[in-house]
Amino acid sequence: MKFGDMILASLALAFFHRSVVASRLSTVGSSDNLKKIVTLLTDLQAKIEADGAAEQKSYDKFACWCEETLSEKAEAISTAKEDIDKLQTEIISLKGALAAHAVDIKQLEKDIAANVESQREATEVREKESEAYLEDKNENEQCIGALEAAITVLTGAGTGAKKGFLETLQEAQLLSVVAGVRGLLKRPTVQHSVDEQDLQVVRHFVDRPEDFVGSRTGVISAAQIANNPFGDYAPQSTQIQGILKGMYDAFTADLEKSNTEEAEKQKGFEDLMKTKKTELATLQDTLDKNNMDEAEKTKKLADSKTALDDTKAQLEADEAFFAATKTSCQEKATQWAQRTRLRTEELQGVAKAIEILSSPEAEETFKKAETTFLQISAANSQSGTSVYDRLKALATKYSSLSLARIAATAQSGGHFDRVLVAIDKMIAMLREEAQLDVKDRDFCERKQGKNKNDMEDLNYDIEKAKQTIDRLENEAKELEAKVEAQEKEIKTTKKNIKELTEMREKEEKEFLQAVKDDTDAIALLDEAIVAMTKFYRKNKMPELLQSGSVQAADPQPELAFKDGKYGGRSGESKGVVAILSMLKEDFEKEIKTGREEDAVAQANFEKDRQSLFDTLEAQKELLMNTKKELSEMKLQIADVTEHKEQKGKDLEEEEKMKESLTKNCAWVKSHFKSRRDKRQAEIDGLIEAKNFLAGME
Repeated sequence: MKFGDMILASLALAFFHRSVVASRLSTVGSSDNLKKIVTLLTDLQAKIEADGAAEQKSYDKFACWCEETLSEKAEAISTAKEDIDKLQTEIISLKGALAAHAVDIKQLEKDIAANVESQREATEVREKESEAYLEDKNENEQCIGALEAAITVLTGAGTGAKKGFLETLQEAQLLSVVAGVRGLLKRPTVQHSVDEQDLQVVRHFVDRPEDFVGSRTGVISAAQIANNPFGDYAPQSTQIQGILKGMYDAFTADLEKSNTEEAEKQKGFEDLMKTKKTELATLQDTLDKNNMDEAEKTKKLADSKTALDDTKAQLEADEAFFAATKTSCQEKATQWAQRTRLRTEELQGVAKAIEILSSPEAEETFKKAETTFLQISAANSQSGTSVYDRLKALATKYSSLSLARIAATAQSGGHFDRVLVAIDKMIAMLREEAQLDVKDRDFCERKQGKNKNDMEDLNYDIEKAKQTIDRLENEAKELEAKVEAQEKEIKTTKKNIKELTEMREKEEKEFLQAVKDDTDAIALLDEAIVAMTKFYRKNKMPELLQSGSVQAADPQPELAFKDGKYGGRSGESKGVVAILSMLKEDFEKEIKTGREEDAVAQANFEKDRQSLFDTLEAQKELLMNTKKELSEMKLQIADVTEHKEQKGKDLEEEEKMKESLTKNCAWVKSHFKSRRDKRQAEIDGLIEAKNFLAGME
């Protein structure tokens, strides 16, 4: 049966009921009733069209919302997928870059260590070479000085005055250089530059220097007088001078060669150190840049992972919302299409009814129907028993207690109007009960849906908090490892400061001891010089105190003594005093040089110690910042943990709510449909009974 036919049947039933009432009252003519019905139908048509327009406006707004929302969500989902792909690619790229940075940093640290080690080795080699050079230089200079002195002393041999051996100043100076020449014989330069025959001559000179001077007087020269009646010719002096001059040239050339080699080595060392320091600075800058890049990319990787997790979560939520919204919109579209179709059929039925009832044929039919209604009314005056039987049959058919009670009322007698009122009340009550069931069902579904969504949200929050805690704990472990490493570095720096200070204190102690020893040595030398010169000062012999050479006097008679005064061995004593004075000057120079070197060492120590203190302060500041970051990280972990625990408590409450809703709303799934069907059957029975009773009146 079409909806339009249902409308026509309803209108016919209403017209039938109104006609019965009109026939009873006999106050209004049949034409007036027909006009009123047409008016009612026209009003109904207008209301249906107005309802349709209002619903159309509402649905258009809803459809627009669906279109915009689904479009926005589709775009958001597409963008999220693109972002996820980009983030995953970026994470892979960052991991690869971090691995490459780790390799580069490790290699740079090895290169820096190798550079520092090579500088240390080069410095040690250069220091050893420099020490060897200075030692050789000092020895060569001493040898050259000794050779110069020997050559000077031997210059003019054979032209001296006729005095006893070693009584002239030249002979005294000869003794002072013989010891120096003796030490030259062990030098490699002598071995390479002088042949064996000349070496024998030099050894002869060292062993018997008196054979190489001019004067042949006294007891020692007595044997030579017979062989050399001239007495003042010494050809060996010229020979030894030539040999010593050759040795002097060899030592001078060797010294110049050593100076040249030392200058070249020093320049090569400085160039090497400059290159190494430049290379070290470049390596350090590269290492710092790699460390900075590694830190930035590590942070970027963590941010990308967090963004990836958030984007995935948002994508999942958007896809769920998109699916639910799409389903809802499709359902509403289907419902709207059905309502539109039914409303169109309804309007067609109403229009058809208006057309039928407005025709002249309908007016004629109504006039004829007046008498028919009266006949039907009389024919329907049946006994209450037949009504009871009919109502009882309906109660049995629909299994309705309400109809059974109405049947009992009809059997006991009474006007049907009271029964009809009772039926209307029962129908209204049942429909109200149906609305309450629907309301309770909607409440349960809404609450259960919200409970499900809340539990899903809480589980997601808990899982996300757990992941965050794991990430933060890993970062905290890394920070703890950094703190431990930085504390070790601080400990090492303090140890270096302590060792540097102890080393400097040791050097200072050794320096002070060396100064004391040199000072004591100078004091001893002064005492020795005073002791050596006391005799000559007491006897007013100043020649021991004079410096420079003394012109030889005119030849004296060949006597073993000059007068009755004994002057001591002044020539030998003067040489010894000169040596002692030289030693004293050397000690004084050593003290002066030591003080200068100690001042330089002190300045370097203070510079190195200040550098270590600066490093220590920087390390302490870095440690403080790392500990602060670690403390903030732990507070963040505590906050996230508290948040997670709170979410866990909320989840427990939602689980209790779920249990309660499951218990209280179980009837919706098990009984709602059966209650609705039974209630509708009962309403249908009541309507049928009402229609029956209305026909009986």
